[in-house]
Amino acid sequence: MLRSLSRVIILCSLFMCILVGASFAESVTKNITIAVLPCSDVEMTFKKFHQLITYLKQQTGIDLKIMVPKDYAEFEWAIKNGDIDFALQDPHTYVRLSKLYKRDALLRALTWAGKSSQRGLIIAKKGSGINNVKDIRGKTVMFGPKLSAAKWIAAKEFFKETGIDIDKDLRAYSNGGCCEDIAFNVYLKAVDAGVVCDHFFEEHSEGRNELGMDPKQLIVIGRTKAVPTRVFTARKELNNSIVNRINQALLDLDKKNPEHAKILYPAELGGFQKAKDKDYDRIRGLIGANR
Repeated sequence: MLRSLSRVIILCSLFMCILVGASFAESVTKNITIAVLPCSDVEMTFKKFHQLITYLKQQTGIDLKIMVPKDYAEFEWAIKNGDIDFALQDPHTYVRLSKLYKRDALLRALTWAGKSSQRGLIIAKKGSGINNVKDIRGKTVMFGPKLSAAKWIAAKEFFKETGIDIDKDLRAYSNGGCCEDIAFNVYLKAVDAGVVCDHFFEEHSEGRNELGMDPKQLIVIGRTKAVPTRVFTARKELNNSIVNRINQALLDLDKKNPEHAKILYPAELGGFQKAKDKDYDRIRGLIGANR
């Protein structure tokens, strides 16, 4: 009788363990949040990444949702509070918070041309009297958002190295949004010059056409040094199985595949590849961040 009772207890315990394990496995695949630090407004960011999130859901079976923080402060609070599981962000944002991520599970986003770095282009309008960087003194400049490495961090470095103090030598400067908006402001002479990504002229034809902008009226008067493209990260405490499934699905994307191209192109991505923490040491030097 005691043996039978012991067997019942053991079986019940095993059954409860299975239920708890199944419940845990189910819970970790629900409410997984991917944050995308935007270059444009929230609505446009959702549109750009909707197909990518849908693809990841289908490939992994994980219930995913997208979050678009309004600024760095909101993003930092959310990642520290555990409200964000994955993040697609510019490299200077990553290095500031790198201690919160799985550093051995980094992916870098590729440009549509397959590059893992990009530059900022300083542009002006033809006939504006601005033909080189020196002509920008006393003028107005629109940079990209402060979340952008190429259009803000690298651009500030560029002006500093060319002897221009953006706080003293410019009449004014502002932080704009996406490349289309910045270029359109330059085109309309709302600002004298602006900073866009180096792939703008090749990859943003649809946006230019919608705005009625003639890119031939814009000239490039300077190029920043190259900086790494955006990095995809996972929160340090996140289940490794979840991380591996999401990362592998991203690595499987191939723009040569017509179906994958439909997913990548709206998000202005050319795919993903593995990265290492040391790949971002130059950015650490630029912003004075530690490992």
